[in-house]
Amino acid sequence: MKIIIVGNGVAGISAAEAIRNKNKEVEIVMYSDEKYYHYSRPRVIEYLSGKINAEKIIIKNKEFYETNDIKLNLNIKVEKIDTDNKKVILSDGKEDNYDKLIIATGAGSFLPPVKGNELTGVFTLRTLNDADKIINFVKDKKSVVIIGGGLLGLESAMSLKNTVNEVFVVEFFERLLPRQLDKEAADFFQNIIEKKGLKILLNKQTSEITKENDKLKIIFKDGETLYTDMVLFSAGIKSNIDIIKSTKIEFNKGIKINSNMETSVKDIYAAGDVTEFNGAIYGIWPAAKEQGIIAGLNSIGENIKYNGSVISTKLKVTGIELASIGNIDKKEDVDVYTKKGDNFFKRLFIKDKIIIGAILLGDTTDYQKIQENIKNKVKVEEPSNII
Repeated sequence: MKIIIVGNGVAGISAAEAIRNKNKEVEIVMYSDEKYYHYSRPRVIEYLSGKINAEKIIIKNKEFYETNDIKLNLNIKVEKIDTDNKKVILSDGKEDNYDKLIIATGAGSFLPPVKGNELTGVFTLRTLNDADKIINFVKDKKSVVIIGGGLLGLESAMSLKNTVNEVFVVEFFERLLPRQLDKEAADFFQNIIEKKGLKILLNKQTSEITKENDKLKIIFKDGETLYTDMVLFSAGIKSNIDIIKSTKIEFNKGIKINSNMETSVKDIYAAGDVTEFNGAIYGIWPAAKEQGIIAGLNSIGENIKYNGSVISTKLKVTGIELASIGNIDKKEDVDVYTKKGDNFFKRLFIKDKIIIGAILLGDTTDYQKIQENIKNKVKVEEPSNII
């Protein structure tokens, strides 16, 4: 049996590894449109900052593929899928047949349809190739504007602060990290990062970007303007579904999958940021890894069910420990318990004595304990015993 995996990110590599650990005989062929071996996408930010080289974020090197008998084809894009004849059409004009197919093409950066988004000096950041272009452009520049105050936007801002004098972060919503923090936590966080030198503009919508005297001029919907040398859009992700649009594979914003990671077409599976499960595109590394493993195992005859992933984030944002777990919406039937000091902010969201969500800023030592409580729906009598 021959399995083709499209994509060499965490979902694709997890699928390949799961297959090979269980089955030494099946033929595994991978295609990637990038020039690098499998690397850590979350660490692209470190590369952008100039603190490490590309080799430092490579997770699986040439030896891994050779040892596991995985035929990896770099710099080759899968343009189309012929589902009737079970073959993929490649960017070099060749074709390749499969018995089973796993689509793990991930997602790209979403570029908002703002007039002027195609101008020189306007970028998005998702891959090492994107980072290379930004590094080459920004080396002699003085100011940068990041449009988007989410995780990637803030990390990009702090990374570029090492290179340029002035960095603005422009956020459409009333607070930073709107998916991970509530208003009070976001205010606490903003106060810390402004002390680090970032300039934050909230409730701002970009309507147009123009070129004026070798500068980029950002025009906001409220009429205010901002001049800069470079603009980086960090406005979320868009699933890479182009290769299935001419097929019978069902999709919405992502490829629709069932609990076995199967698409609507027999023998074709999908995993990672390209997928949509029960209406959700998770867009996080742990979910992509879990989906990849399940897709890989099911493609060789296992029957492993996927029940969705708990949305949780744990990382350092601009050097600050941050964790956001589960449901952080303040509703009437949800009790909120908060503990905070000068350098930390902790908040639990509790419904019927069961923790459904949490925010941890500055101190994430309770992360694992809280995640287990949420997963196992443990009743909590005294929240102070948790954080």
